[in-house]
Amino acid sequence: MYKGSITVFMSLILGLLLSLVLTVVDSARYSAEKMRIEMAMNMGLVSTFAEYNRELLEKYDLAYIDSSYGNSVPSLKETSMHLKEYMDYELHPSRGLFFTGAGDLYGLNIKNASADLPSRATDDGGRVFKRQAIEAVKDMYGVGIAEDLHNHVKDYKGSGILKENLDERRAKIDKKLKDADIGSDTKKYKKTYDMREGIISRTIYGSYIKPSHKKLMLEGLASYRENIDGIGVVKPRYDTDSLTSNLLYTEYLSKKFRNYVDAEEDGYYEQEYILNGKNTNIANLRCTVEKLFSMRAAANTMMIFRDSGKRAQAQAIAEPIAAAAAIAIKVDITEPLTDFFMVCWSTSEAVLDVRTLLSGGKVPLVKQSEDWRLQNILKVPFSGAMKGKTDGEGLDYSNYMKLLMVIENEVHPTVMTMRAIDMIELNLRETPGNGNFRMDGCIEFLEADAEITDCAGRKFTIRRSYSYMPVIE
Repeated sequence: MYKGSITVFMSLILGLLLSLVLTVVDSARYSAEKMRIEMAMNMGLVSTFAEYNRELLEKYDLAYIDSSYGNSVPSLKETSMHLKEYMDYELHPSRGLFFTGAGDLYGLNIKNASADLPSRATDDGGRVFKRQAIEAVKDMYGVGIAEDLHNHVKDYKGSGILKENLDERRAKIDKKLKDADIGSDTKKYKKTYDMREGIISRTIYGSYIKPSHKKLMLEGLASYRENIDGIGVVKPRYDTDSLTSNLLYTEYLSKKFRNYVDAEEDGYYEQEYILNGKNTNIANLRCTVEKLFSMRAAANTMMIFRDSGKRAQAQAIAEPIAAAAAIAIKVDITEPLTDFFMVCWSTSEAVLDVRTLLSGGKVPLVKQSEDWRLQNILKVPFSGAMKGKTDGEGLDYSNYMKLLMVIENEVHPTVMTMRAIDMIELNLRETPGNGNFRMDGCIEFLEADAEITDCAGRKFTIRRSYSYMPVIE
């Protein structure tokens, strides 16, 4: 038998050493627990954001958490539950599995997890969606994709077309001709003087595409309901309403939404709705045709009044009529009557331009004299029977649509953005599992916090944020 002994000094030293070791172990465990909680929160957020709406990504290249999860109403509580579930799995990876002798040295349990401060697609008049749409175009095609459109916009604004006020020009002509009895002499031209009345039937004639009367069910869409509010755009890197952003966004609309020329047989005229906001295809097409006609009529009128050759033709017809009228009214109306015939000519040419665009052809933004289809003024009364061309040089219907959308976006940016959101909702609701899809339930950014306890009863709190888009700190 061996006898052992220990001094009081040694006892005190061992006690101190044991306390030190236990303190170090507990400190290490505490640090490990904090690291484990950090990992759980990060993985929980990543997993939550991995539940993006697949149809939305595939169709529109937009990444959002759909917080409705297939239900009728979006719920942030549902997102919080998903976050808590993912964090719990990360803290207990063997949950539901049976491992002999397995133990948990941390004893971490999540008491609560909540998501808040979401940035929703419809926030700030849809600018959250608009920013992601712009980024999608930049990622897919680069900033250079908008260069041609930028040039078209510069050409349009620099051409002087915007200064051509056709209504004002007509008013001046009408005022000068109001006392002249020239009705019978100008009758066959008069119907081409202002063609906005019945413009849709005049321009669709000769088009190879039959217009659709399909109705858009707008009730309950984003523009027609009170949307759930979020915190808006989170620290953007640029102005979503700048010219560059506007051009890129218009390219996105052109790539992701169909128009009259490329729409499916029973599909929506999506770009036309975004531009005009009417509830039927034909109404949106009518408004678009009116805009195209106004643009082409202004451009043609501007050019014809610079064309001495065409003025000479118009004057040759106007002079004998003016001479006959002067006998009665004692006033020379040759100049306003010449202007009258020139406006008839330019608007008739504009109708043919729109027919060409609707038929899939191209029309230059500013037509030179040799580009005109009506080279002779005597053909003007018979232009109604002429069909639109399917070829040519210049811009096609899609390019003119982009030009119209850029112009409209400068005036009503949020209105057009919300209409694009309407079309996304309308289209996604026709896909399986998305019957109640709402863009105000789509989350791009959120913050989350969690409360966790360990086996010693200590409480930990953690708060983090996550986003599909880069956030400037």
